[in-house]
Amino acid sequence: MSEYNLEFAEAMAESSALILRSDSLPEEAQRAALYTALVACEIALKYVLSEAGVSVPKTHDLSRLIGLVSNCSIEREISTGVIRRIPASCIRGIKAADEYSDATLGKLLEAEEFGASKFPNEIRYGHTLTHFPASVMQRASVRLISWVKTYVLSVQA
Repeated sequence: MSEYNLEFAEAMAESSALILRSDSLPEEAQRAALYTALVACEIALKYVLSEAGVSVPKTHDLSRLIGLVSNCSIEREISTGVIRRIPASCIRGIKAADEYSDATLGKLLEAEEFGASKFPNEIRYGHTLTHFPASVMQRASVRLISWVKTYVLSVQA
């Protein structure tokens, strides 16, 4: 039994979407929506690592967590009726927002390497928030959770 709960990750992703629908307090809403989307991503990554049997580090470093997931493997149908074990690093190429060609989970979850505010402290309390749009990160959290649901039963370290 994992200490990480995918339903909680889904609830955080939904919360992010609800916050984004709020018209009042636009700056605070963007910050809160971004934060809840990133929490959803963190929990989903930790959940899939736990299910793969990986010792989950006590970190909020999303880049490190997606790196650990990328080191795992999953089973995927590569042609009709043909299932193969492939690297879970395919998670990095999933597009979060169709209007941005480079908005892949890999790039979005490694945003701090490109100068984004550090999660969680700079997202919650930083003076200047620098990150991808909250709406893109919210969709990224939904796509990540969907990937986890699809592959969690076959993921292996």
